[in-house]
Amino acid sequence: MKKLLLITLLYCSAIFQIFAQDEKTILIQHANIFDGTADTLAMDVVGFTKEEIKAAVNAASDYQTYVMAHVYNNAGIRRAIECGVKSIEHANLVDGPTLQLMKDNDVWLSAQVGVYTFIPHGYTEEQANKHRAAYAGIDHMFKSAKKIGYDKITFGTDIITDPKKIDTLNDEFIYRQDWFTNAEILQQATSKSGELLGLSHRFSPGKIGVIEEGALADILLIDGNPLEDLKILQDPEKKLHLIMKNGTIYKNEVK
Repeated sequence: MKKLLLITLLYCSAIFQIFAQDEKTILIQHANIFDGTADTLAMDVVGFTKEEIKAAVNAASDYQTYVMAHVYNNAGIRRAIECGVKSIEHANLVDGPTLQLMKDNDVWLSAQVGVYTFIPHGYTEEQANKHRAAYAGIDHMFKSAKKIGYDKITFGTDIITDPKKIDTLNDEFIYRQDWFTNAEILQQATSKSGELLGLSHRFSPGKIGVIEEGALADILLIDGNPLEDLKILQDPEKKLHLIMKNGTIYKNEVK
């Protein structure tokens, strides 16, 4: 017990140091890392103990912000929810009942598609097979979410090993069309993501993800209508004519 208490105190101290460096939230690598050194995509592998997760959640709560958990499987997701985690990153292997638990507890799903559509450079065959399993789980995850009316889903991207893939991150808009309407995808990328980030009360400079009086002036002027054609967002250099963040204009090609 003394050893666990010491570890927890050190853990909390590290979290406080992170916040002292002006970080906004805490991400715990809870379970299922593609390191190839263990069966980390197994359905029963869980990372942090309940005590460790609660310590992170309590420390984050003291700073009026939240914890998100990098986790793929049901056991890890359920433990994270039980301990107060507010957002699940990835969750590719989640089942219907666990998604329902996320919905019942107002827990967010930060999912990504594009990063799983290819095998990252340098992966071993073991890692590649785990990556394929993660990709295969996305269809069930999103279909199950739609079936139960679970819509606390944000827009996320990811990158592994190859910096050149940064140029293709906006392809995520297109990949999601297999499960969501254009309007739903745009909501995930704006108001839904803004609502999740707004849970970081201490660090939030104001309301984000919406255009309304009193919110931060984060505005894009787009050449075209993404409600009709999301492909225009694949070419931000040409299609985004104005970029405004918190009232400051970073790009203006409006004529």
